[in-house]
Amino acid sequence: MGKSIMKEYIKKEIRNLENNENYWGSEENVKNETIIYNYFLENKIVNQDWFDDRLKYTNVELLEVLQNIIDIKLPINK
Repeated sequence: MGKSIMKEYIKKEIRNLENNENYWGSEENVKNETIIYNYFLENKIVNQDWFDDRLKYTNVELLEVLQNIIDIKLPINK
């Protein structure tokens, strides 16, 4: 999955969380967030310690930080 696709995937997940109170914790939410988190781990953008340091973040807060990181750490063509 490329950088631009992941950015859109994160935006969609944030919208789903903000606009549907029943979405959080749903099977779709868990699946999508797992894909996002694994993308960041597998591409060594962040590590598990980074996630562990942010355990108190809400899902939206964490996704927003990841959205910012993708712009900073990844080259344009990724």
